[in-house]
Amino acid sequence: MSDAAPPQMRQTKPAPAPVKQVRLRLTYIDLWSAVKVSAMVAVVVALAVLVLNIAVWGILNATGILGALEGVISDILGDGAGGILALLEFSQVFALSLVSAVINLVSITVLGSLGALIYNAIAKLTGGYLLGFQSN
Repeated sequence: MSDAAPPQMRQTKPAPAPVKQVRLRLTYIDLWSAVKVSAMVAVVVALAVLVLNIAVWGILNATGILGALEGVISDILGDGAGGILALLEFSQVFALSLVSAVINLVSITVLGSLGALIYNAIAKLTGGYLLGFQSN
């Protein structure tokens, strides 16, 4: 037996792959794709607004704040408070929330498509937006 140490085997790390860079220019946004994406965002926003309004009404009703508010309004306005107090009922709150959700749905969809049209017009003049991508 020999006391000689075995030759050391060095493990070398493989050389990292070269980082590849790609530069792309965004010169056009498809209008139909912009309408679809903005419509989906609008649906999510409309549902969130609807649920939030109903939740806030439920919390205010459960804590008794709506009852106290109705009492204050009737004390101030007297007999003429019926029309204002009817707005605090759940059916009215739900109807107004639904109307605002539909208005949001339409307006966000229209604004998304207008944004794509405006970007396309500006991109024709300026050449678009330069994006850089790298592979890791």
